[in-house]
Parts: sequence; C-alpha cells; structure tokens
Amino acid sequence: MKNSKLQVLPILVLLLCMLSWVGAFGQITPSQDAFTNTEAASTNYGANVLLDVNGAKEIVYIQFNLASIPGSANVSQATLKLYVHTVTTAGSFNVDYVNGSWAESTITSSLSPVLGTTIAPSVPITAASKNQYILIDVTSALQAWLSGSQANDGIALVANGTFSASFDSKESATTSHPPELDVVFAGGGGGITGITTASGSGLIGGGTSGTLNLSLTNTCATSQVLAWNGTAWACANPKGTGTITGVTAGTDMTGGGTSGTVTLNLDTTKVPQLAAANVFTNNQTIAGTSSNFGLTVSGATYEGILLSGPEAFIGAALELETTGTNGMYWQILNTGATSAQGINKLNFRNDSTGLDVMTLLPNGQVGIGATAPTASAWLEVQAPQNGGSASLDANGTNGIIAVGATNPTGENAGGSGIIGMGGHGLAQDADGGYFEGGTGSSFGDGMQAIAGSGGIAGNFNGNVTITGTLSAATKNFKIDHPLDPANKYLVHASVESSEMMNIYTGNVITDAQGEARVQLPDWFEAVNTDFRYQLTVIGQFAQAIVSSEVQNHEFAIRSSVPNVKVSWQITGVRQDAFAKANPLVVEEEKEPRLKGFYLHPEFYGAPAEKQTEWARHPQMMKQIKEQRQKAQEK
Repeated sequence: MKNSKLQVLPILVLLLCMLSWVGAFGQITPSQDAFTNTEAASTNYGANVLLDVNGAKEIVYIQFNLASIPGSANVSQATLKLYVHTVTTAGSFNVDYVNGSWAESTITSSLSPVLGTTIAPSVPITAASKNQYILIDVTSALQAWLSGSQANDGIALVANGTFSASFDSKESATTSHPPELDVVFAGGGGGITGITTASGSGLIGGGTSGTLNLSLTNTCATSQVLAWNGTAWACANPKGTGTITGVTAGTDMTGGGTSGTVTLNLDTTKVPQLAAANVFTNNQTIAGTSSNFGLTVSGATYEGILLSGPEAFIGAALELETTGTNGMYWQILNTGATSAQGINKLNFRNDSTGLDVMTLLPNGQVGIGATAPTASAWLEVQAPQNGGSASLDANGTNGIIAVGATNPTGENAGGSGIIGMGGHGLAQDADGGYFEGGTGSSFGDGMQAIAGSGGIAGNFNGNVTITGTLSAATKNFKIDHPLDPANKYLVHASVESSEMMNIYTGNVITDAQGEARVQLPDWFEAVNTDFRYQLTVIGQFAQAIVSSEVQNHEFAIRSSVPNVKVSWQITGVRQDAFAKANPLVVEEEKEPRLKGFYLHPEFYGAPAEKQTEWARHPQMMKQIKEQRQKAQEK
C-alpha cells in the first residue's frame, strides 16, 4: 500500500525554499587554478597540488565558474578563502584582476594573460599563517563579474617584494583544502506581502505580517491521511488493493504467518551464509559461464586456497578459465601417478592462441613466453615475434625491462635494475651475465649502457679484456694520487696517433770503440714495420747515430766518443694479422642513418635526441627516456 502522507512533502519543500530566500550562503571551488614561473617560462604547473607565490618569479592564477549564481541574486559579501600550506618568506601579496583568457592545462609564464587593477592590496602573511585559512574580501570583484562590468577571467595572486609562500590547489587530494569563494546573498526582495492557505491546499496558518507558521490541516479523523482527489487535497481513509491474507515459509525458509508483523528467515541448515563457516557435504558444481567470478579463501595462518584429501585427488586437475577473444586460461595440473605429491605444473595460457604464456615448474623453473623453460635456465624469457600484416612493421618487444625501486625520501639508495651473479661450479665458475646483440641486420649491440645523473656508463672493478676495437673520445688512466691518495686522483691521457703504432724505449752504453747493439724480442719484426728511431746522449756532449737499422731482432748505435750513455726510442707501425684485417680509417663517413647525429650533440648546440644512439636504437632510447621520467615522477 502507498503512504498518502508522503504526497504533501513537495508542497512543504517548495514553501521552505520560498521562505529561505531571506538570506543564503554559497561556496564555490575553482574551475581552474595554476601558477607560472619565469625561471621555467615554458613549463605548465596546472596539475600541481600547490600554488606557489614568489616575488622573484611566481604568480598564481585562479578562476571560479559563476554559472550557479542566479542573475537576480543580490550579493552582500564575497570572501576568497585560501589555505596556507607553506610560508618561506613572510610578507604580503596583492589580489589583481586577470584581463585575458587562459587555460589551466596550458598556461605558462611565456603564455600568461595581462593583469588588471588590484582588488585587494597588501594581504599580509606571517609564519603563524601556516596551516591556517586566510580570508580576503573580494565583494567588489564578484559584483563586477555578475554585472558584466568586468570580464570573469579570474584573479591573480602577485607577491610584494621577497614574499614567498604556497597555498593548496584544487588538486590537493591529501588535505582537501582547495581555494574557495564564499558568497553571502542579501534578502531576495521578491515583494512577498503575505502567505495564504487556499481551500483544498491541505495547509493551515499563514498571514500577512510577523512570523508566519504553516502546518498540515488537523481536521482529519484518526488514521486518515491527506490524499489528492483530482482537484484538491482532502482527508481520506487509506485504501489498498492487495489480497494477501498471509505469508507461508517455503523451501529453505522459516517463519511466516497470517496476522501481525510477519518475518521470514533463511533456513541456515540449508542455505550457506557468506559471513559464517559453511560445511558442504556434497560435490559442488558451477554450470555455465561468469563474466566476473572471483574466489578468495583466507585464514589466520594461510592465505589462498588449500586443497587436501585422499590420494585419489592427486592426478586430477583444477582449472580456472575465462574465455573470449583475449581470454586467459589458468591451469593447475598434476599429471603424475598417484605416488606423486604436490602440484606438477602451473600454466598461464592465452585462450585465443592456445599457447602457454607462462609456466611454473615444481623445481622453481619459470618460463615466460615459452611453453616451458629449457633445462639450462631457471628463468627463460622469450618476447613474441612480430608477424602478420597488422604488426609486420612494428618494433620488436623487449625481453626484459627491469626498473629499480625509487626511494625519493630519506637517505637510502634506490634499487638496482638488475643484479647478476654467476653460480659456483667445481670445474668452472659461471659468468655474472652474458649479452649478445641481434644478428638480423645492423646495430645489434651486445650491451647498451647510458650514464644516469651523476654516474658513469660502466664501472668495471677488475681486469677488462676487449678482443675487438676500443673506440673512445679519450682514453685515460686514473689512480689514487701518490702524494695524497686518500683525497686526490692522478689522471693521464693516452697518446693518440693517426697510425696503429708501438713504441719501445731503453738505455745503452757504447763500448771503447763507441759501438753498441740493442737486442729486440724475436717477434719484433713480425709485429712491427716502418721503424722510426730517436737517440738522446746523456751526461756529455757527443753525437750518436743508428749505424744499422733493425735486422734479425736488433739494431746498432755508434757514438762519436767511447763509453757514452744513449737513451733510445724506436717506433713501429703494427703489421700483425688483426691490424692488417682491421686497418685504421682516419677520416670516416658516417652511415646514412647516422648523418645529422652527433657523438656529443651538447658540444654543437644540438638537443640530446640528436645523439647517435637515437639514430641507432630510437625505440630503445625512447623507452629509456620514458622509464627515466616515470622514475622521476615517483
């Protein structure tokens, strides 16, 4: 049955709204807020949780949407309410008009609108204002916006002198103290001279002066209600059209009756309860499909799903399956005999392809992107191949991207992306890592290392062997300074040459006839050719010459007087097999893909994206840049 008393509520709500217009109060939060910074003139701060005001560089912009204020409203007071988050330097600021449109998502110092006249000058802020609201009278501004004499382009907070502080923005979700415009409305002035209660309105009271009271008519008999009869509200007996004479408890329910208050309850001996421990004595089956089905079992000791029972259960399969175009198939299997214990294998399968995308074996081996890991690896990751007309030109998928945990607070370090340590073996210890570049076309580097902020691209603590060619802008040695090893380094640069050269030096003393022979290793001529000599006489004035050049692993020196000490240097150009197969090209054209790019773009006024690695591995460099930005945002 309907309750007819509820039908008079709309009349009461209408009358209360009419009477409440004597005085009203409204709160409006910003439609947009942001700040600009002259030191970062092209940076947008519209999404910041704080609004920074700084006399040297920062201005705050705030705008309120006034569409909710009726055009006939009579505003008696408008107050700007700001929550002070931080006070760096106490002082004051002005509240100015903004003369020009702007958008929160695009405003920058270089794209900021012109400021107008001052609404509220020298608003003071002290250290005690922190974590407090400040109130600023902006009544004249709101009245000007509503009247149309001033375009509503918002307000600007402009610091005086060295004043610097921060206010909470509308994006501040942690404290929820956004800027606020509090509006007080004066009496409506609608010309109401009295309230009358017409016949059939269902109301009594009213009048033309003083405090007026309205109430429902009190002439109805006991248990009667006010009901709309089509033309007026009138007293009437409640009526119902139902024919129910009783409620009987059916299957799996208890209670019921034919009079009074009737209660029905579930029979908890037959229907399980979600908040209670239930015991199922028979097998349970779910037939059909579910678009969103989840199962969670938890307890004080274990979290998850515990399956236990007789040995007959072993060898069966537990499957959790979702089907569809991109469905995922989870399968827990034990394919062994009844003597096997535990779970044999855990598969994650793509239902659309029928292929396993991840496999966990009972010995701990994990295969990702493969049916199962090979016997030689505990973890095997294979990225899927690109193929088909839709993805033929797409970039290949990375096998692994490992990003160390960021630690933006405290004094602890962030986490490493990857730490690899070789295993120990009786015959041979294993390498900490093995890297081999792709062999399909070009630029398949075995390893790509890029220095982080303040770091270096590679740090090898131990001997390093390179079987190929080492290319570098400089090749230096760096040791602890012999005179101050705890506080300084000593750095020397290597000697560069346009030829592959070897330099050999030594000292020799000529005999009584002024002759000396310099013995060289038996491999000397096999490694070197095109010899160049330098001789320096030590201790006296004399002349020395190379009397015979290198032959049979030696050369001869003759001095103008006997018993002369001679310091010698011989330089040879390499002619070993590797040098012949890899001759030095002094002036080399860059490959077509690398033209327009630099090894060191910063020295030529070019952006970082013009470094040669952006041409060699553009997709990888883009991903590295994105990962670095994500890490900085955490």
